[in-house]
Amino acid sequence: MSKTTEANQGQKAGSAKIKTVAVTSKTDESRSVEISGGFIEFRYYESILQDGIMGTYMFQDAGDAVDGKSVVEGLPLTGSEVLQFAAEDNFENELKAAFIVRKPSPLSDDTRKTVVHLPLVSEAFAINDQKNVRKLFPKQKISDHVKTLMSEFLETEKTLDIEDTSNDLKEYGLNRKPYYMLNTFAKKAQPSGGEGQTAGYFFFETSEKMIFKSIDSFFDEEKNPRKKSIIYNETNNREGLPAGYDYKALSYDKEGGDVVEMAKMGAFTTASITFDPINFNFKRTIISAAKDIFADVDDAIEPLSTAAKELTSFNPNLQKEFTRTTMSFIDTGTFSENAEGSKEKNFDFANVYNQSIMRYNQMFAAKVNIMIEADFSLHAGDMIFFDAPSPRKDTKNDEVDRQTGGLYIIASLCHYITPDRTLTKICLIRDSHGRQGNHAKR
Repeated sequence: MSKTTEANQGQKAGSAKIKTVAVTSKTDESRSVEISGGFIEFRYYESILQDGIMGTYMFQDAGDAVDGKSVVEGLPLTGSEVLQFAAEDNFENELKAAFIVRKPSPLSDDTRKTVVHLPLVSEAFAINDQKNVRKLFPKQKISDHVKTLMSEFLETEKTLDIEDTSNDLKEYGLNRKPYYMLNTFAKKAQPSGGEGQTAGYFFFETSEKMIFKSIDSFFDEEKNPRKKSIIYNETNNREGLPAGYDYKALSYDKEGGDVVEMAKMGAFTTASITFDPINFNFKRTIISAAKDIFADVDDAIEPLSTAAKELTSFNPNLQKEFTRTTMSFIDTGTFSENAEGSKEKNFDFANVYNQSIMRYNQMFAAKVNIMIEADFSLHAGDMIFFDAPSPRKDTKNDEVDRQTGGLYIIASLCHYITPDRTLTKICLIRDSHGRQGNHAKR
């Protein structure tokens, strides 16, 4: 359902202030060229489902930019150069990021100028492709392994936002890429918050941080204080802002999760079959989001919690049978050096891994896409409060939609900058329906 009004469409979000766009030669760090003068368009992307930040930059390459030659020819610009970008939005928030140029692509060419398109990835993203992990990670907290991977293998100087884990793990690198291992650790990690905490972490990058945090923490307003409260209505964006909100959205559309697809992916009920190579035994474990569905089943465990403390009510027929089954070997004695240690379990696959599967898929039960005047202070993983008007009355009224409104997590965002305007498109998600929380900040 799309909600974009003529009033909001007619608004003009002023352009960001471009401070610098500098490209540095890959062979000579003293050779750097400012290319903001020919600026056409910049797009910046962050996502909790994306390992690194990405972007695209388009500019007009004049013929005398470098020693009487174009940038492409004079630098030269062929790929793997470093691009430093800095801009300021209309709220005086700064966006700074360093990228690696992937593959420059001339879009048009004449005798005087060329339009060049630069696909961009973060420096850590590029470094990841050059690294192979050949290291034994001893039996210790997964969060400690994550710190090692980020600092030693990705060589990042960004702030490391790593949430402590409760479970230990011993792991070999086996020549795998750092990102692959970080995402593997994310599926196996369990937070240390005590009872009621569920497995499942996210690893991703923002312009400021490298993040490894539990899904539970993203939905906890004490651990993840909301950044902004936003409302959509059909009045002019800068007029009549209701109390408690930071600004208005220019547009929005909402969609619910595909319950059939969610069921198929194991969002409601999942089972695991594990094989113990020591005893040659099979074991089945069932995890359900619904209460009491499997109360009489010996191998069922407690249901998961969600941000709303209770999963949205769905057709119970979708939850009576487990819809996804995973199979694995019980990791017992895999890394042991003696016979006595062979009984030690390295990882609880049945409970932890299946919890994370369900938690990941529950996160997308509700989704809202909004467009706002650019706000560079927002990042993937931030908590946002969003309200939309009630569909029962004129959308200029103060009554809000009790189904749509509430707290969300930014799943992804795109900052879109041209010489004429600057916008931010945001995808908001949460694991339940119905309004939770209040728009007024604590």
